[in-house]
Amino acid sequence: MKKMIILEEKEKIYIDVYHIGYSKQGEGSLFILYTDTGKVLYSLAIDCYEESQCNETRNILKYWKLEKKLNMFIWTHPHDDHSIGVKEIIQTFCNNNSVICIANILSLKEKCSDVCKKNIEYIQTLTSRKTVKNKWHINSMVHFPEIMDEVYFIGECEIKKLVVQCISPVTELGGMEAGKKNPDFNMMSIGCIVKIKMKDQNINFLFAGDMEHYTIEKLIEEESESIPNIYNYIKIPHHGSENAENMIEYLGFDNGMKSEFASVSVFVKHGLPKRKVLDTYRNVVEQIGCTSDINTKKYGLGVIRLRYDLEARRVLHRFYGTATFC
Repeated sequence: MKKMIILEEKEKIYIDVYHIGYSKQGEGSLFILYTDTGKVLYSLAIDCYEESQCNETRNILKYWKLEKKLNMFIWTHPHDDHSIGVKEIIQTFCNNNSVICIANILSLKEKCSDVCKKNIEYIQTLTSRKTVKNKWHINSMVHFPEIMDEVYFIGECEIKKLVVQCISPVTELGGMEAGKKNPDFNMMSIGCIVKIKMKDQNINFLFAGDMEHYTIEKLIEEESESIPNIYNYIKIPHHGSENAENMIEYLGFDNGMKSEFASVSVFVKHGLPKRKVLDTYRNVVEQIGCTSDINTKKYGLGVIRLRYDLEARRVLHRFYGTATFC
């Protein structure tokens, strides 16, 4: 059944994209589509983390008054830096109409950390609800090129359609890892794009999770026309590590144009992001931001917030905490 939203002609549409990072590790992303009156039309949260009892994903969702109203939540994979607080986000902001997508890990609970085990156990209580009234939409088998969600907008407005499409994991690789004694959960990480179709152009957002080299290699081989290679925003995969540097081979140019903006978070223990990788990304992206200042090694809670004015065709960059251009 198609999801449809009716818009008034006078309503102006905006998009806010948030990338949240913490002092040593941990990240989350948010996508909020809303009107100039503050009415949220679509909301997507990807991963979360908590440090010193601060979960900034939770704080921002509360700011938008999205308790029990979140349209989609994606838990990309069961590593702690993407997972602390997942149970609370689902409990507080999702309902049984929310689309919840997780990596194919429900049968791998005993191979996960204690934090991730608790998240999985809670999600399993939702999947065990069999009645139509209480049934939750849990998708633990999402793979490229699945459409994860699709919304049509009706009325005399700029925006016509929103599509959330999976770009990873690739079935072949994700399935192989699930059968291993010690699976590489990054190979199972969910990556997605959000495509906004407007009257005369498309706007594209890439949330790459912790995609790894071989997954990206398979994606490049596909050469799918449904996946763009120019983006208004890119969440750089795997905290800017060399294991995902080949993503730039997929991005490339389109009529001499680069992607507009990319952001990255830190994983201090592993020395991420790598300066060499960011320098490579500059070949295909106009500007890059980081949730911490890696030049001065000022690490802390940082939030990158991009506000897209769809009518005026402009974007406003805002940085909070330790976030900055890099």
